[in-house]
Amino acid sequence: MNVARRWYPIFIGIVFVLSGLAIQGAWAADQMQVVTLAGKFKACGADNPGCEHISLFGNPASEANQHVYRFAKGYVFPKHWHVSNENLVMVRGTITINADGGREQTLKAGDYVHIPARLVHWGVCPEDCVFYLGVDGPDSFNLAEGNK
Repeated sequence: MNVARRWYPIFIGIVFVLSGLAIQGAWAADQMQVVTLAGKFKACGADNPGCEHISLFGNPASEANQHVYRFAKGYVFPKHWHVSNENLVMVRGTITINADGGREQTLKAGDYVHIPARLVHWGVCPEDCVFYLGVDGPDSFNLAEGNK
């Protein structure tokens, strides 16, 4: 009983400190995140000229993620699909998109499109374009049959 009485305050202290750290971690995760886009764009890869992006949140290989993409005038998106839903908001320029079973549509700055998972879609940026893209799960880029 004497041993328990001696360790009880230490145990309560550890619980208190760990609770405080957990609360602080949750609080930190709820802070605003401001990203100045100027000067932060990086090439999408050597095999994807004309594409630049900024990763805002998440790991595309394993979780929901958000990016801002910038594409050069004339950039063509071949017919492709993704394993997760995409939510796209045009920031600058225009993009002309189409999807299986749909009709061609042109989005301009301020427009939004939801692209369901596995829907084959394609498009072109007739001028330089920038858009925000939110993906609700792991991302993938899968060429549709006939584009391989």
